[in-house]
Amino acid sequence: MRTKFNIFKIALLIGSAIFLSVGSSYAQKYIELLEGSDEIQMDGKTGNYIVKGNVVFKKEETKLYCDSAYYNLVHNTVRAFGNIHLNKEDTLNMFCDSLFFDTKKDYAKLYGNVRIRDNEYKLTTDSIDYDLKSNVGVYKNKGVITSISSSDRLSSDIGYFYPNSKQFNFRKNVVYTSNEFTVKSDTLQFNANSKKAYFYGPTHITNQDIKMYCEKGWYDLNKDEGVLENNAYIDREDIYISSDSLYYSSTDSIYIAKNNVHITDTTNKIGFQGDYAVNDDRKKFAYITGHALAKRFEDQDTLYIHADTLYNYSDSLGKPNLLEAYKNVKLFRGDMQGVCDSLIYDKVKGEMNMYTEPTLWAKNAQLTSDTITVFQKDDRIHRAYLRKNGLVATPVDSTNYYNQVAGTFMNAYFDSTQIRRVDIEGNAKTLYFLEDEEESDTAIIVNRQGMNRIYSSNITLRFVDGDIETATYRENPDGIVFPISNIDKKEERVEQFKWNVERRPLSWQDMIYSKEEKEEILKIYKRIMKFI
Repeated sequence: MRTKFNIFKIALLIGSAIFLSVGSSYAQKYIELLEGSDEIQMDGKTGNYIVKGNVVFKKEETKLYCDSAYYNLVHNTVRAFGNIHLNKEDTLNMFCDSLFFDTKKDYAKLYGNVRIRDNEYKLTTDSIDYDLKSNVGVYKNKGVITSISSSDRLSSDIGYFYPNSKQFNFRKNVVYTSNEFTVKSDTLQFNANSKKAYFYGPTHITNQDIKMYCEKGWYDLNKDEGVLENNAYIDREDIYISSDSLYYSSTDSIYIAKNNVHITDTTNKIGFQGDYAVNDDRKKFAYITGHALAKRFEDQDTLYIHADTLYNYSDSLGKPNLLEAYKNVKLFRGDMQGVCDSLIYDKVKGEMNMYTEPTLWAKNAQLTSDTITVFQKDDRIHRAYLRKNGLVATPVDSTNYYNQVAGTFMNAYFDSTQIRRVDIEGNAKTLYFLEDEEESDTAIIVNRQGMNRIYSSNITLRFVDGDIETATYRENPDGIVFPISNIDKKEERVEQFKWNVERRPLSWQDMIYSKEEKEEILKIYKRIMKFI
């Protein structure tokens, strides 16, 4: 960012040097006409001395050269014409076609092809007005500041200069260009004392690698930090960041985004959004909070993870490798949804650990345990490891019954979006309902025969379309079949049974808003619909 705002540190300061020189040059009331003019005439009616040829005026260290001039001692005014050249100590030069100066009113105006330059920069414009009392200079018909030694160039339709306060304001069609950046803005203000530049109105900052936009902002040259506000965004080839406010500190290598934060990393196929985000480039660390949402873009679907706070860590090359989510964690994908209190997602290993009352849903199956670890393969769920008090439950259609698989440790293997096999180790239990089907010309009738309850040390179950197809029981299985009309209520559900369908996220939008916020959104929607 320091290179980008080079013009404000040097090119704008030339304005201060120029106009301070004008102010100090004419601080006294009298101007001396030096000897050597070709011709001097006195106009008795106007009181003007008409001076022609090799005209030179002097005031302190500044000389004014011109082809001719009207010099009025009574009114203390000078009107100069032709090849005007003001020179101060051979370091500052001003050129124009004509000039008017009133020492009583402390007012000066330069007309026609105005050029002001020192050893580094040049200002060109059509005309400049300068009020020495207020110490304010202005051009209102387009001006251009260019560097003599580099490609730096700043232009605007209007420019105001306040040397006392070292304040410089450029308005309308402000354009700064250099080898590194192009800046286009409606209004640019700069203070040489504070070294702060302010943008107002639509502002575009671009080069071949990046596009930035804001409608209000500032940049501090001393601290090398700045803020883009109002519909602000930064758009690079690999990442897009937008928010209501974007802060950047080059010294600390920190970004801070506030309100309506959206971040998309196309290279790593991830995105984030929330109310407040901080990114530390040095520590390779970022966090986002307030309606926080992480997105992993996959070939066939997108995985969304929501929490009160999300932390993202990257490796030395800047590639994200670890995501941590804390408090009220929810996740959503077309084939999988889940909730827990905290989550750690290792992107390198393809491993996601869910802690504190974790629950996963895959199609019609619900998985719960003390801790759940999800293993991914080719961006799909490959296996879920349920550690302690594991339970896989599926509802039995049109009943209050549930098929249940429980045990101390469980591995559930997935095929696409459905469970295809479950291995249970330690204290294994299965409860599933037996049924057969009768097909008529108009319908398929399902007859439920009873409930099969089996205990064993280890069990392997294979599923087809979400239903148990085969079961392998190891080490002293203990089973019983209850007729559907005579099921023992104590045997109907395993000890760790829970059915948390009310916690299941319905969409990624459903995850990030509280109940109160959803109600408010619904009210706003209803009010809008009244006018449609």
